[in-house]
Amino acid sequence: MKELLKQLWTIPNMLTLLRIIAVPFIMWCTLDPSTYIECGEYTFPIIGLVIMIAAASTDLVDGYIARHFNQGSQLGEMIDPLADKLMHCAAVLSLVIIGYVHWAFIVILLAKEATMVVGGIFMAGDSKNIKANYMGKVASATLSLAIVMSYFHAFWADKVFYLDWIVLGIGLVLTYIAFFNYLKQAIDIIKGILARKKAAKEGAQTESAETDDAVAVVADKDEAEDTAVGEKNINAASDKEN
Repeated sequence: MKELLKQLWTIPNMLTLLRIIAVPFIMWCTLDPSTYIECGEYTFPIIGLVIMIAAASTDLVDGYIARHFNQGSQLGEMIDPLADKLMHCAAVLSLVIIGYVHWAFIVILLAKEATMVVGGIFMAGDSKNIKANYMGKVASATLSLAIVMSYFHAFWADKVFYLDWIVLGIGLVLTYIAFFNYLKQAIDIIKGILARKKAAKEGAQTESAETDDAVAVVADKDEAEDTAVGEKNINAASDKEN
């Protein structure tokens, strides 16, 4: 725990923490109509969008610093993807609440993200063995574009037949394709983890059995020695009487 807290104070992890802190502000400025900005005949939650884009840009910076200044850490591997997922889900959820996005989108997104979080926790340090794929990057970029477009939903709904929802749907499909690519790797890793745990359990049981056998041998030896001493004392007493 102390080591993880020490890792928190690196620049990449502080930037990642900043993204997490930004989440409630993104939601507030997306949900509160008083923060909206009027653009012609429409009013959009642009401030919430600006905060989200500014926070998301730190992902590029922290990645660069971690790679080029040797500041990568186990904590960073855990909280960096978590921060990205929180931002995406918080933004989409806020847009669902204000009616800019259909509720089905957030259900589909949360189902995938929750599965990945649970799997990541189970795999812990082994998750670093999962290799990123091109589809994952394309899916993330498409989903981010769709979320930005959805902040202007009223315009797309009127002018271009819900183009933001179409792009969001494509982004979610690509996200699931990337997810299943990752899942194949994750299954192999999970099998390895379970095999190690089974081997460790069997090893512990074997060691315990060997310890029990050793204790039994010592007990038998002590009992034999006690018996011999007893017989010796009886013989001595008998000789004395004679």
